[in-house]
Amino acid sequence: MTFFAALPAIIWALMVCFFPEWLTSVSFSVPGTISAALGLVFLVAAFFRQWQWFYWCAWVGGIYATIQLGLQQPLAQKEVSQLYEALPVWLSVSALLLTFLKKPVLLTGKGILIFVALAILPLSLLLTPVAQTLALLSPAEVLTLPDWQQSSFAIGLLIWTVAMGGVWATYLLYKSASAFAWSHWAAWFSLMVFLLAVQYQQASTWAALAASACLLLALADQMLKLAYIDELTGLPQRRALMSQLQHLRKRSAVCMLDVDHFKKFNDRYGHEVGDQVLRLLGSILKEHGGFKAYRYGGEEFTLVFFHNDEEKLKSTLESVRSQVANYPLKLREPSRPESKIKGKEARGKKEQSKTVKVTISLGATLKEPDDTADSILKRADENLYSAKKAGRNKVVLK
Repeated sequence: MTFFAALPAIIWALMVCFFPEWLTSVSFSVPGTISAALGLVFLVAAFFRQWQWFYWCAWVGGIYATIQLGLQQPLAQKEVSQLYEALPVWLSVSALLLTFLKKPVLLTGKGILIFVALAILPLSLLLTPVAQTLALLSPAEVLTLPDWQQSSFAIGLLIWTVAMGGVWATYLLYKSASAFAWSHWAAWFSLMVFLLAVQYQQASTWAALAASACLLLALADQMLKLAYIDELTGLPQRRALMSQLQHLRKRSAVCMLDVDHFKKFNDRYGHEVGDQVLRLLGSILKEHGGFKAYRYGGEEFTLVFFHNDEEKLKSTLESVRSQVANYPLKLREPSRPESKIKGKEARGKKEQSKTVKVTISLGATLKEPDDTADSILKRADENLYSAKKAGRNKVVLK
């Protein structure tokens, strides 16, 4: 559901299509409104050190400034019409480059240069030669300037927006993209919709507000993930678990599990392989079903069941234990080739890997009427200790 970050852009488009009178019924302080909106995104992103959002703020701000300076005159004027035809090309090309090209860290020379360029370069469209050149890149059959006295839509521009937006959105859905990736699409889409509604007063402000709101929603999603999702395994982490346990239903159960001899495993094969084991375990727990899995910390995980059927619990836990124990984990040899050429030759001769087995121990308990989050975790942890004491690779439920 990460596409929720695009909702402000979609709502903005629906307003243009079905409720255009709303666009003129609300008055904004221009450019104060957009400065405040983008400033809020700047402040939140800076506070949490999410520098990648700065690039998109600069992109939106630069284009909005260009629109305010160049599209406030009638479209019948040649210079204005050229800018209008050039903007879709600039929006589409720059948005795709900013989305798919790797960007340096902001607080570096290259990062600052890109940030400044994103804010300033759109203003070059105000120069007639630049606008003329970009306007020529718009196919005359697809993107044409409409007669604004007879029609409120440029059919060619509408086709461009729907086609490119549809392909881009399909790609994001296929890739199960993050909210941040969806906010890129949404920011571009918001400004493209403005070009379709350019005849309405303050349409550019509505569009920039929608783009800013999309960026802010994506930033909020990122903050929640940093607070509640473990980066290594992709599972909710301890803070989310404690929140869940505060509202645990009566018929529930909790299981604590961890990797057997994990420290020795780490010491022998290295921390990278240890991380590989934790990622594998996280993947198995996510795919298994029948419970909600959390990473408690280190090599410990917690499973929350929303029923207290002991037979079903035992069967599920044994299934998890067996699946992990029987999984052939392939490890790379610790020795690495001295060069890429030698590495390629070695891979051509034989696969440089060996297989190891990993086991887990599990301790589970049913929720009791007077249980708190701490008490049920303590009891599950005691059962986990019993499973370890019984020889590891065991399930203890009591």
